[in-house]
Amino acid sequence: MQSIVPMQCLQREYEADKETFLSVFDAVCSASAFCDGDFVRAFEREFAAHLALRGCSGVNSGTSALFLTMKALGVGRGDEVVVPSATFFATASAVLMTGATPVFADCDARTWQISPESVASLLTEKTKLIVGVHLYGGAFDTNAIGKLAGEAGIPYIEDACQAAGTKIGGKRAGTFGAAGCFSFYPTKNIGAFGEGGAVVSDDEALIRRIGFLKKHAQTPDGDHLELGFNMRMEGLQGAFLRVKLQSLDRAVERRRAIAAYYRQAAERSGALRYQQSLPGTEHSYHLFVVAPGSRADFTAYMRDRGIETAVHYPIPLHLQTAFYGGYYRGALPNAEALCRRCVSVPVSPLLTDAETERVYEALRDYRGASPEES
Repeated sequence: MQSIVPMQCLQREYEADKETFLSVFDAVCSASAFCDGDFVRAFEREFAAHLALRGCSGVNSGTSALFLTMKALGVGRGDEVVVPSATFFATASAVLMTGATPVFADCDARTWQISPESVASLLTEKTKLIVGVHLYGGAFDTNAIGKLAGEAGIPYIEDACQAAGTKIGGKRAGTFGAAGCFSFYPTKNIGAFGEGGAVVSDDEALIRRIGFLKKHAQTPDGDHLELGFNMRMEGLQGAFLRVKLQSLDRAVERRRAIAAYYRQAAERSGALRYQQSLPGTEHSYHLFVVAPGSRADFTAYMRDRGIETAVHYPIPLHLQTAFYGGYYRGALPNAEALCRRCVSVPVSPLLTDAETERVYEALRDYRGASPEES
């Protein structure tokens, strides 16, 4: 019986460096450094250096990274925050957590990234912040979004939760806006052994503010100056992430090589669209996503060939139940079309050559209706 080509290879990653991970686990436990602490401090320094930035604050998830950044920038009740509709729920739920209102922008039809034209149409006197998402590991147009933010006199931040390893003009994603927010969920390009996240910035005051808020806004003498939060990074996750950071660039290069192969297959199929990258950017392929004319037809076709697929993300945010009821102004046709059709295929750097060949052949041979025909 033919083996399944998996979407994720987390067990393989563990087995490949098992002794190192076990030794790290022992080091953290021996030091009882479970919450924040020296291992997290070391990771913060190393991740900031990796990004060529002055500051990094490790937190317990990408969602917390977004929320704390918005809080630190003063986002709150009565404010509006422009976010893309085609992305994961947390980008907008973090806005609601501050008391502000998310306003949803459409995506570009080719890159699937937040559309600057859509953003421009949504800016009002209430707009406090723009959040761009580097969707699937591609890069949004930081130049255009930065220009819009500058003209409006507001900051923008990068939701880089899917973009560890992505580059824009040779610089790493997460280093362009007022802050970059990362997730280290286990399936990300650099994943923890559980939850984790980070905020990065050259604004050291902003990083200090986030470090204060994430620890209950507590002073050294035990006074709590305001409502803070328990959103620290665990010591174990900081220690594991230090190990994984060393191989991040190699893993991303492997993802790029696999994705280049898949793009050739999609071109030969003629029935699959795939995400286009902006000139001067380097996609990190957290996900390799195709858009067939019929998602149901394509996923059944891949399943019959023993290839796992996934859907990221099936419902645009402006149509999610939690947000439904007036958070967008006008139609968002590109986001709706993408979310209706998108399918992710395996692109893990730990796939074997034989497994990537099977995915390539399946993509190449697919002859379903194209998106333009459906």
